[in-house]
Amino acid sequence: MNCRDNESLILAERDGALTKPQLAALSDHVAACPACAKLRADLATALRAYKSGLAEVPAPDADEAWRELQARLHAPARRAKKRPLAPLIWFGAPIAAAAALAIALLPRSGEPLPASPLEARAEFVEAGDPAASTLVYVDKESGWLVVWAVEATDDTKG
Repeated sequence: MNCRDNESLILAERDGALTKPQLAALSDHVAACPACAKLRADLATALRAYKSGLAEVPAPDADEAWRELQARLHAPARRAKKRPLAPLIWFGAPIAAAAALAIALLPRSGEPLPASPLEARAEFVEAGDPAASTLVYVDKESGWLVVWAVEATDDTKG
């Protein structure tokens, strides 16, 4: 048997799952192999440390824990403290910001209202070259004002 086979046997030995022939073969190999002997000793040390640490952990009394849980379940629900200022703070700050923005953007008395960004008007379109061909189009769905101007070629000028 090689060391790889014996590693699984060392772990199975801890669980008490080895037959007598397997245990004898493992003992023979461990006596001749220092690496497997170290693995077996390290595993035994780790198991002892685990068991000693387990003994130090206090186990709670199950009956007492059950009584405490039942008492908490049957106790009347505690009401949370009311915070009357919380809604004012959460809703007041955005409302105040919106009011300040509205005041800043409203026109002063006597000032004309600004044109809507969706509204486009063109009273007059002038191309740089009077001989250029121009076309003005307003899309009724989107409100876009489109102006095309094509420069006149030498043979069309004049």
